[in-house]
Amino acid sequence: MSLYAFIGALETGLVFALVALGSYLTFRVLDFPDLTIEGSFPLGGAVAAKLMVM
Repeated sequence: MSLYAFIGALETGLVFALVALGSYLTFRVLDFPDLTIEGSFPLGGAVAAKLMVM
């Protein structure tokens, strides 16, 4: 694995770690089952992909 691929994988992992942390906070700490993060993250990715293609 090259250094460039390793850094890319590390960046992706850190982004997904933030998503997991947000989901953990809503379910365990706040004791409120809010599923907004599961819908807003893919929606943001779809909007970003569409804007990149334009």
